[in-house]
Amino acid sequence: MKCHVPGPNVKVLGRTVHALARFGDELYLESLPDCIVLRTLNAAESAYAMVKFKKVFFSYFNYNYYSTEAAEGLKCKISMKSALNTFKSPAHMDKQVENLEMKLDPDTCKLIFQLKCKHGIVKTHFVSILDCKAIQIAYTKDLVPNKITSPQRILSDALGNFQSSDDEVTLEATSQSLILRNYNDSSIDLTKVIRTQINLKPAEFESYTIGEETTITFTLKEFKALLAFAEALNLPLQLNFEKTGKPIIFIVHNGLTFEAHFVLATTKPDSETQAGSTQNKNVPERNKRKETSVPGSAKKKPHLDNEALKCLDEDSHLFNFVVMPDENEPVENRKSANNCFQNNKSNATNNKIDDKAMECDNIPASPTSKDLLRTVFRRCFESTFDPRNFQNVVLAENSDSE
Repeated sequence: MKCHVPGPNVKVLGRTVHALARFGDELYLESLPDCIVLRTLNAAESAYAMVKFKKVFFSYFNYNYYSTEAAEGLKCKISMKSALNTFKSPAHMDKQVENLEMKLDPDTCKLIFQLKCKHGIVKTHFVSILDCKAIQIAYTKDLVPNKITSPQRILSDALGNFQSSDDEVTLEATSQSLILRNYNDSSIDLTKVIRTQINLKPAEFESYTIGEETTITFTLKEFKALLAFAEALNLPLQLNFEKTGKPIIFIVHNGLTFEAHFVLATTKPDSETQAGSTQNKNVPERNKRKETSVPGSAKKKPHLDNEALKCLDEDSHLFNFVVMPDENEPVENRKSANNCFQNNKSNATNNKIDDKAMECDNIPASPTSKDLLRTVFRRCFESTFDPRNFQNVVLAENSDSE
């Protein structure tokens, strides 16, 4: 096999290799009498890509240049990493490369890429052949009932609303609209994830034919890769699919020089009833937690229960209540409140509770932030302090002998 690729087409070939690199780690190359085919398959065998470069894509083309048999062409498998090293910066290759020569060296079993750049610079890459075989995937794109032709920009803008953590996308096709939404497993809590849904009308597409309404789910990584490929070449994207479980085929072509097929496996998404039951299942649990927590939190706890009163009766000077008179309260009410407090304090000294004093159980509420500072040092200025209790007690000895 020996062929020459002109400078403008080298950019297309480079973008093709970069797009296929997002599908698989190995690149299969096969030369046929009228074209050269590049294929790849991902590790999970759920995504397949095939790009066919027709004979008019090349300025010189000989599919069995080094072969003695007339019907034998090149079939080989090379590393995708080696192919990426050959086509670095594909966006600028048309400005740097004048011609690309691809040929097979039968003596060393290496595939040679020779880039003839401007100013007489020649870059040669020798890529080792891993195996001499080709792969072929059987699928049907002509007899499917659902076909959509879309500008690549519409789908790219729609996927721009999805999260980077989304792995799969669900496509729901009806005669009235095309719905794209991120796929979320029903086993996870739907209240902790972001649900995204885009509704596209048939008028936004170039052609829209839905013969069988269906809902399918496929991987988002490969979908973004083929959209980026179509957007870079400014070509529309064709969607061909049928019921769930059957693959969906994306086609990008310009009609003359090349044609690309991207085949993605589809799975059946969880039904809405399952998602709804999971969501409803979480709701009663949350309501149950609310029902069990609300009565306890709404129940007003008394300021003092019997145990607290007993502790106060025994003697606890630090936690005796101090009545803070309200500035707007009449003087008569202040005096009655103070009398009530004095009676309670005297009864607490004798370890007895007067029933008459307990009838005055208007226990003051907790002081507000405005009165809190005044309450902290309130007892320092109370008249209950008797200095005679400390006449013969030395609280602090002199530090000096003098």
